[in-house]
Amino acid sequence: MRKPMRECTGREILDEVLRHLHFEEGPQILDRSIVIPALMPYITSQFLVRSAGDRPQVVPEGSTNLAFIGQYAEVPEDVVFTVEYSVRTAWTAVAGLLGLDRQPPAVYKGRHDPKVLVEALATMHRH
Repeated sequence: MRKPMRECTGREILDEVLRHLHFEEGPQILDRSIVIPALMPYITSQFLVRSAGDRPQVVPEGSTNLAFIGQYAEVPEDVVFTVEYSVRTAWTAVAGLLGLDRQPPAVYKGRHDPKVLVEALATMHRH
């Protein structure tokens, strides 16, 4: 398409995807499909650089009956938009509010794993 995605109809978006994927059945698929575009202008806000204090702690200091779970609570060194992140916040909330010793597993830090680093190096040097 020769216009920004936000200006395209659903049919135009599907047509472009089908062309990229080289679907021979493109015209038949287009004729039998309904595509309704939806803009989500704030969806990427979760991935913006953040500083301490931008998001609430899962269990705020001094809280005895309030916790925040999900993508907008702070989990240091974790990556938002994963199921693990949401589970980690819920687990942290339950453990914190009930005073349990059992905490969620530590955040995986692949950048410190020698095997991951060697594989990354090999991938960067592939021809």
